[in-house]
Amino acid sequence: MILVQNLKFQILVSFFFISMCAVAQKKDSVVLAEQKKVLFQNYPGVFVDEEINIIEKLDSKHSKIYYTRNNVNYETVINSNRKELLLIATCEEITEEKLPAIVKDAFLESKYGSYKIVKSFVVSIPYASNFYRIDVNQKKKKIKSIFYTHLGTYKQPPY
Repeated sequence: MILVQNLKFQILVSFFFISMCAVAQKKDSVVLAEQKKVLFQNYPGVFVDEEINIIEKLDSKHSKIYYTRNNVNYETVINSNRKELLLIATCEEITEEKLPAIVKDAFLESKYGSYKIVKSFVVSIPYASNFYRIDVNQKKKKIKSIFYTHLGTYKQPPY
């Protein structure tokens, strides 16, 4: 049931971005308000628990949606440069304590081990098993995301 709801949500997120591209000249806040209204009216059973907070263009190919479901923060990255707006990854924020010990140990032993952890996430992608993302404060307060497999091995960023 949860998997079906997540799939429906991901389809709706794609619909949302298709609509966003069509009205790019409007202010983000106006578009966001309009799209939320459309999604809530057309899909009341699916979008009941989600609160879309921010939409951000990451680069020329990717966009990120920040949303909240049941008091948990999520970030979904999609390929925004294609008509079908494919889902790249969904990141669910977790507490640092929920990071597996093997992942936290790998992070602490890495070159970033002395950096302060800002946030941590479990990341799911459509075509592989879950992995972890750790956001750290780099120099000049820039946030860097570091990815690890469930076995604590460094992973190249998926986006």
